[in-house]
Amino acid sequence: MKKANLIITLLFVLGLAGGSLSAQTTQAQLFAKPGVIGDSLSHGFFGATVEKKTQDWAYPVLVSKQAGASVSYNVLTGPYVNLEAVLKGDCGVFCIAESIIGGNGSTVSLPTHAGITGAEYTTVLRTSGKCKDVTATKMAKEWYWAKWYWYTYRWVEVQDCQEPDKFHQFGLRGAGTQIEIMEKVKPSFLFGTAAANHVLCTALSTTTACLDEARYKKDIRETMRRLAAIGSLKGGVLFTIPNVTAIAFLEPYKDPQGRANYTGLKAFFRNSVSDPNQVLDAGEVATITNFLGMLNSEVKAQGAAMGFAVADLKVVFDDIKENGRLVKSPSGWSPGYARASWPLPNQPGVFGLDGVHPNMFGHSVFANELIKVINAKYDLNISQVSEYTAWYYDSLNRGPIDLKKFLTENIFGQFISWVIGIFV
Repeated sequence: MKKANLIITLLFVLGLAGGSLSAQTTQAQLFAKPGVIGDSLSHGFFGATVEKKTQDWAYPVLVSKQAGASVSYNVLTGPYVNLEAVLKGDCGVFCIAESIIGGNGSTVSLPTHAGITGAEYTTVLRTSGKCKDVTATKMAKEWYWAKWYWYTYRWVEVQDCQEPDKFHQFGLRGAGTQIEIMEKVKPSFLFGTAAANHVLCTALSTTTACLDEARYKKDIRETMRRLAAIGSLKGGVLFTIPNVTAIAFLEPYKDPQGRANYTGLKAFFRNSVSDPNQVLDAGEVATITNFLGMLNSEVKAQGAAMGFAVADLKVVFDDIKENGRLVKSPSGWSPGYARASWPLPNQPGVFGLDGVHPNMFGHSVFANELIKVINAKYDLNISQVSEYTAWYYDSLNRGPIDLKKFLTENIFGQFISWVIGIFV
């Protein structure tokens, strides 16, 4: 009798183990159909445009490829220009004109990668390739026959479809908003962070006026609610936003007259500050820091609620800012530690020339940090991207440009400053 009970117990335990194993989501199942919502970090914006060679290095593309999957997207040819190509003489007047206008290199009817430059959770919900805000309405006259002899009108509410920016036009085309696209795609795995621009706007515009906690929380929660309702998701990944006041786009500035509201952080392409609105002072930096803490806490909470992996990229970036990121070949040779700036001669860097977005090497670092948390969360063994190979084939790291020097010593630099200022 004891032997029989032992056998039954063993079978029960094995049955539980077998059930647990069978319930375990495999890598192939998890990445059967990856989907992407997001912003410029997911879109592949750097230097200051979006085009195929930059899109191919965006983190969702790299991570999906490492996981044995792929994502589809509309290939862009701008708008705006690739600063590196211009400064190295690889893009002349006609090339610049075509890039500023922008367009599509190729298109798909329903992209599985819907991340768009400039997006945030608000635009994930509301902005399509056709309408700036699909929820916007206005009153318009509707004419009708009140009687067979009386043609009159009444005021009715209709959609107010204003033209969106070019990134949304070329990136989403007629497929809908980012969230609508995901509802059609029904992804198995989601790259889902679109939080950066809710706070990055402060660095780009050197003001805190754009901060809106209520809108951010409402829209990230609504986005996650709609994603959860799709029912197809087996997993996903979110990440926290790095300290936006420490990016290469900003640099310290001390007012010669000692005025506190003229002293702080200014855009790197400004030689001086002539208005308090051109600098983030100490009080504004503190406000941004507090907002960033709230924003990242919400990202972590939403990640936990969705059962997603969450990468703390704020911690990663803080470490790069403090200690750099070692670039090392398989043989042991190293060009040094990459810094939280764009590359300089004999000094690798993780940023592109806009001082905001990662370069190709930076995206490989980004991708690897996501792979680490995905592997840990879902018990996978996705191999990492070779950061050395990414650095080796990153033309900006291999042929660095001192943009600051160019902007101050070359008359053409004034034009480049204007181009940079377009997206600010």
